[in-house]
Amino acid sequence: MKNIRIALATLLFISGLQGYSQLNKANRQFKLYRYATAIPLYQKAVRNSDPEKNREATVKLADCYRFVNNAEEAATWYRKATELSNPDPVHYFYLGQALRTIGDYKQAREAFLKYSNLVPNDPRGGMYAEFSAQHATWEKQPSSAEVRNCESLNSEYSDFGPAFYKDGIVFTSDRNPGLMDSPRYEWTDFGYLDLYFAEPRNYKDFWRGTSIPSSMSKSFNQSFHDGPAFFSGEEIYLTRTVTGKSKKPEDGIKTNVFQIYYSDKSSGNSSYKAFPYNGNAYSAGHPAVSSDRKRMVFASDMPGSLGLSDLFVSEFDNGEWSKPINLGELINTTGNEVFPLLVNDTLLFYASEGHPGYGGLDLYVSGYKDGKWSKPENLLAPVNSSYDDFSMAVSNDLTYGFFSSNRPGGKGNDDIYAFRNARFFPVKEDPSVLLTIQDNLIINGMVKDKTGGQPLVAPVYVLNTKTNKVLVLSTDINGQYSFPVEKGGLYMVKAMKPEYIEDCLSLRIPEDINGSINVSPRDLMLDKLEVDKVFNVENIYYDLNKWFIRDDAKPALDNLVDIMKKYPITAELSSHTDCRASDSYNNELSQKRAEAAVRYIILQGVESVRISAKGYGESRLVNRCVDGVDCSEAEHQANRRTEFRILSIEQATKQKDGGIPGFKTGDELDINLFDPGFFLNCNEK
Repeated sequence: MKNIRIALATLLFISGLQGYSQLNKANRQFKLYRYATAIPLYQKAVRNSDPEKNREATVKLADCYRFVNNAEEAATWYRKATELSNPDPVHYFYLGQALRTIGDYKQAREAFLKYSNLVPNDPRGGMYAEFSAQHATWEKQPSSAEVRNCESLNSEYSDFGPAFYKDGIVFTSDRNPGLMDSPRYEWTDFGYLDLYFAEPRNYKDFWRGTSIPSSMSKSFNQSFHDGPAFFSGEEIYLTRTVTGKSKKPEDGIKTNVFQIYYSDKSSGNSSYKAFPYNGNAYSAGHPAVSSDRKRMVFASDMPGSLGLSDLFVSEFDNGEWSKPINLGELINTTGNEVFPLLVNDTLLFYASEGHPGYGGLDLYVSGYKDGKWSKPENLLAPVNSSYDDFSMAVSNDLTYGFFSSNRPGGKGNDDIYAFRNARFFPVKEDPSVLLTIQDNLIINGMVKDKTGGQPLVAPVYVLNTKTNKVLVLSTDINGQYSFPVEKGGLYMVKAMKPEYIEDCLSLRIPEDINGSINVSPRDLMLDKLEVDKVFNVENIYYDLNKWFIRDDAKPALDNLVDIMKKYPITAELSSHTDCRASDSYNNELSQKRAEAAVRYIILQGVESVRISAKGYGESRLVNRCVDGVDCSEAEHQANRRTEFRILSIEQATKQKDGGIPGFKTGDELDINLFDPGFFLNCNEK
């Protein structure tokens, strides 16, 4: 893939090429990092020739494809390179990387094991062999996220680095400006990176597309690479190359380095300040800044890196940036860690090729708790793939965002994708933790099967009673959901699923929340509708020897009415007595009570053919309290009960995910679009 992104992903971490000699034109282009130009020249050199006599051209062609990120061709030519006599061991490693990217995990593992045997002191061989062996496990762990290509943003070139800006999105692209004499970046033979801006077609609804992107002003876009950018309040932080700032390795060929610059106004103030720890011998880029602008996480290959590129943090205090500190081995690996993003100051999203995953760069999230970052968690498919997935923008409420990928099926080299309905829980030991930053609060809850307790994937509807807006969510494979709340707010939360009885709760957020607290609503428990399943109907009481329906019994019967109206079932309502009094009396009394309850249900609009009454008297006691046994009043009370048994269930047409037809995950809807009683039976947690 011909793009600058691979240069950014590695931050130009190339240790220097072999000494210059009298090489052909292709080698000269290679030496000048003009890989896109060198490829057709090497192809011509190896055509119809003995690979052994053209080993250098074979190897250099493989390298070129790796540098422009064309995994398919890289795999082909590194395979040829390993078939040469006395191949360089590193070519097995590069072959494994390319094969893993294109999804050939079995052969990738074999290549990594070969490299590990040849270079036992490099732990990467064994590590990536193990990652390749685990691919089946990853394929079984898809997330709940929905992903869509942002076609209105993307071009046939490289588009990546999304960032929220004002009411729109800024991103980075090397798309051709259309001018024949425009400067071109020799690595890719495309344009230099510039920043572009687009707005959503509908207010804050990026999922439905954006306006046509437009290039930002010259105060943002200068002569060389500009971007990616990060915006914080009135400040802009961006990665940039500036003329005169370059590495000069032993061969005398200069290569530009990436550096961090920032301004005091996101309106594009031309007065940019250089990050004081930029260097001419290493790159620094991809800045992400905390909400108070006192902490910056960035990627660099500066001294102190554990691998090819690491994440570092610098603190801003008394008007000065502190010396960067490596985030350590839990976050960084021997590979590349790039494109960090801070969300709510408690979540760190970034791309890495050194943690377990699908292949290439994968996206991870780590949570900040008790002064340290947690073990990073893979964001799973479909956000991640075997190709390079990197560079995120995530909303503060975690409900939607963007990322970049060079996966097949895109519009260009790198494309920007939108996602929604993703869940990010980096602190596994406490999934109910409420992550906070100032007044931004996130509630995490779960939906479970009431009988077995297993988590359920189900739609969740959240009513903000202050705004009368309903947020449509869905749980992930772990039954978890999350949504943003405000201090003092009252929220109704309802889960529903086909062939289950829904559950609903209300949740009031205290006004006096300060800092991080642990708030966990009760689990939403959905009861499975099954033929012959019996539900005990609580709180139905009768006067002594009477069968008329008392006012205090009506709410419980109203719940049954609600169930009968919502679900296509037929049912039996039965009444039971204790053993005291004669069998005939108990049979007659229980039958009259059951008939009275059924009559009430029918009067509320339920068809009479769908519900029947049955009095069982004392014939179905639930405990030992038969005639002649001394029992407590509580034991007798357990036998005096009303039950609701499902006789049949009709198949009804439902939306695939079990939600309300026409409503999609991520929608924010007016309460008037729902039935008046939709949130009627929501009880406080």
